[in-house]
Order: sequence, then structure tokens, then C-alpha cells
Amino acid sequence: MNRKPKMRKYTKNDFDRQFPDDATCLEWLKSYLYPDGVFCEKCNRVTKHHRVASRPSYSCDYCGHHVHPTAGTIFHKSPTPLTLWFHAIYLMASTRCGISAKQIERETGVTYKTAWRMFKQIPSILEEDSPNGGKGRSVEMDEAYFGGRRKGGGGRRLRGDRGEQYKTVVFGIAERKGRIIAKTVENASGATLLPTVRGICDAEKHRVHR
Repeated sequence: MNRKPKMRKYTKNDFDRQFPDDATCLEWLKSYLYPDGVFCEKCNRVTKHHRVASRPSYSCDYCGHHVHPTAGTIFHKSPTPLTLWFHAIYLMASTRCGISAKQIERETGVTYKTAWRMFKQIPSILEEDSPNGGKGRSVEMDEAYFGGRRKGGGGRRLRGDRGEQYKTVVFGIAERKGRIIAKTVENASGATLLPTVRGICDAEKHRVHR
């Protein structure tokens, strides 16, 4: 019997190679936001843009109009380097049993105040309307658990090997070397997750690995 080769896990070393500096992170963000090229509002068409050396923006080669990829995102006006934001996103997306703001502080070296802001904002990233995946791409998915017991007994009660706690279930789907979509769900049962997968992934055309 021929066994299908097991897909290699995306590791921290892979992440460090893919996002070594802020310039690379900004370029990735630009490519993600403008997959068909940057639209210049002044020229009213897609034009070539070059990176502005002194600012996290790109300038139109024809009219000089600036485009800021971080505008309207959780990175907007943040003094925290993009590499640390991306690192925190990687941590929250790849940690199966959840992660605390304190751990983000330890892993990234940011202050606790910054780590808390990351912890609160990253799960709130809105999912895109277009499906995840694409021709020749694979996606991976997993669930994570955030938070702990709340005062007054609010929250979702979870049992089993993760302990009996009140936690929020966050389900994530990630393209290999691509975007990450995360959304909160009621629980991690197949009946709950399957409609979510169908709504995000083009399941008929792309192989999904879990």
C-alpha cells in the first residue's frame, strides 16, 4: 500500500526565514492586500509602485501618490515592528492549547501592555469574503483555546485533557506560506467546524490537511 507523504509542519525556523525583517513583512502585506497590483487612486488605475525608504509606504511611479498597506489594519499607527506583530500572530495561530498575553510578552520581548493589545486584537481579525486556498495550494486548520475562568461563571466550559476551564474556541485556517483566517466558534465539534470550513475553503478543488 502506498502511503501519502506526511506534510511537513510549518515551524518557527520556517517563519523566521519567510519574515526576517519589517521590509519583508510589509511587502507580504502589500501583496496580500493588492494581489492584482496596487491601484492608484490619483491615476485611477493599477500602476507600478516603489517602496518609500523612510516610511512604511509605497509611491506610485507615475504621480507619486502614497499607499500605506498598514492603513485600516491592526498594524495601523502601531509603533511595534511588523516582525513582532507577525511573530505574535504565528504564536497564536500555531499554539494548539492557546496562549496568554504573558507568553506573548516572553516570546516576543514586547511590554505586557503591548502583548495584551496584540492578544486582544489578533483574534478579532475579520475573515475575508473570498475563500482561502487556491490552485496548487493547500490549507491547514486547527483550533485553539483562549482565556480562563471568568468571574460570575461566564464562558464556555471545556472538559477533557485540556482541563475544566472557561475558554473561547478560536478556529484557524492557514494557507501554506499564505494568509491566516481565524474566527471564534461555539465548540470544536465536527458539526460546528464543517460548515465553517465549507464557508472559507474551496473544498471541492483543494486538499485540506488537518
